[in-house]
Amino acid sequence: MENKTIRECVSFDHSLVFCKTNSNDIPATSKGPGYVTNLTGIYTQLVNAGATQKPITVAAQNAQILALDKKLDNMATIAIAYSADVPGFADAFPRPAHFNPGEVLRTANVYLAALVPTATDDAATVAAKAARVQVFVDHAMPATLVADLQAQLQAVGTASGTHEQSREQGVVSTAQIASLVREGRKQRNYLDAIFRAVYANNPEKLAA
Repeated sequence: MENKTIRECVSFDHSLVFCKTNSNDIPATSKGPGYVTNLTGIYTQLVNAGATQKPITVAAQNAQILALDKKLDNMATIAIAYSADVPGFADAFPRPAHFNPGEVLRTANVYLAALVPTATDDAATVAAKAARVQVFVDHAMPATLVADLQAQLQAVGTASGTHEQSREQGVVSTAQIASLVREGRKQRNYLDAIFRAVYANNPEKLAA
């Protein structure tokens, strides 16, 4: 959310805290209690709309994608080199299309399918997949290669899901936030005017 909106929300929160702390000083005959109720409702809606938080950036997701893309590219290079001894080995490990997140994820899943045994694999297939993993390990990839790839895919999914949730929340609430802030500002100003009258002879109270 924009910094200006966040600052407004912070001011609403401060105003509500001040009102709660000094509720006994609000004249019962005034509209003060109603303004407090209105501002409380508005602030709650703004919080629920995500207006009090800065949006989640895609930086985390981008970093995960780039790291995964680099690993897949290195694996593809190894596979191509090894094809000199085992023709066709690189066919199971196509080089990812760089800067295309969807393609990077698809390629990672293709690699894992060629490396991770499944419940329906026969003994020969399981052995072949283990041998493929060993090829990469023999060429400086870690023994935890498969687990690392799986963890990276999960991390990308988590960052993507978190960002998407933040984005959708923003899309849903953006149209309402501006009017809520305007109404909240009005309620806050009414309360400010009441407390200035109440503490006319006690300016230190307002400065607290």
